[in-house]
Amino acid sequence: WRISFSSLRASFSSPGSRTVLRLVGPTVIGMAAYQLNDIVSSALATRAGEGVYSSIQYSLRLQELILGICAVTVSTLILPDLTGYAQKKEWDSFCAMLTLAVKIIALITIPITFYSLIMKESLITLVFKSGRFDADSIRMTQEVFSFHIAGLLFIAVNRIVAPAFYAQQDTKSPTVAGLINFAVNMLLAFFLSRRFGGAGIALALTVASLVNMVFLFVFLGKNPVIDVATVVRSSLRYMLRLAVMSAAAVIPVWLLRDRLLALFAGRTRIVSQGLPLCLAAFLFGGIGIALLVLTKDEILSSVVRKLRRRNAYAS
Repeated sequence: WRISFSSLRASFSSPGSRTVLRLVGPTVIGMAAYQLNDIVSSALATRAGEGVYSSIQYSLRLQELILGICAVTVSTLILPDLTGYAQKKEWDSFCAMLTLAVKIIALITIPITFYSLIMKESLITLVFKSGRFDADSIRMTQEVFSFHIAGLLFIAVNRIVAPAFYAQQDTKSPTVAGLINFAVNMLLAFFLSRRFGGAGIALALTVASLVNMVFLFVFLGKNPVIDVATVVRSSLRYMLRLAVMSAAAVIPVWLLRDRLLALFAGRTRIVSQGLPLCLAAFLFGGIGIALLVLTKDEILSSVVRKLRRRNAYAS
């Protein structure tokens, strides 16, 4: 093959270029809506009172750190498989893969949400406390973080379901859902920020993310070959079971939290906050895994089977 130059008219009139523009165009609009969302939310935060804007930014960074580790990774991994199933018209496998991805993200985000709500003060102190980030800053940030982390599941599921549209070369539907998200977020943030300050702005984002998730599944259901009802029912049952188990696992953490903090009080920030966080995480994780084993969790069983097969192949 050889490299050559072509005119702009020839470049933009080729079928490949037109396909790329048709797919990328709606995505650009959706990204613009996200940026406008951030700008308007920031403007409302600066008017909600001193320190509100900073507390929202710190809380969002912590939330996005968790999302970047789990949701982005899972969505990137499932896109090639979803695309392959869509091209081959294997819709049963498509739905099974989507359901599995939603359940995996629920298995990650729901326990993290419960744990973060109980240990939020220590988590924020460990990550951010330094210089001018004092006790008042911690208090304001954890108030906002409580509402941000409550929407972790919704935002993560949105990033999982969106590839299901991209696999079908449909970028318009998630863009429309994103614009609805933007409108709901701005409307709620405008009214809630007046009464609840930064917490109201964070609550608006959580509610808007829930609305976005609902519309994504509604739009996905317009494709008659995709059994969205089964995906939703199976995922909701699994989420409810995880919520119950996470609530049960977090109770011992809540009862022992103050004792753990008192045990390491007066030491450096890493020791006084980091060690209680780690010990609480081990306790919470151990109880959670035990409950998954007792209930014969399907995701955990699948992981165990794959590890056993890998060990068998290795030996």
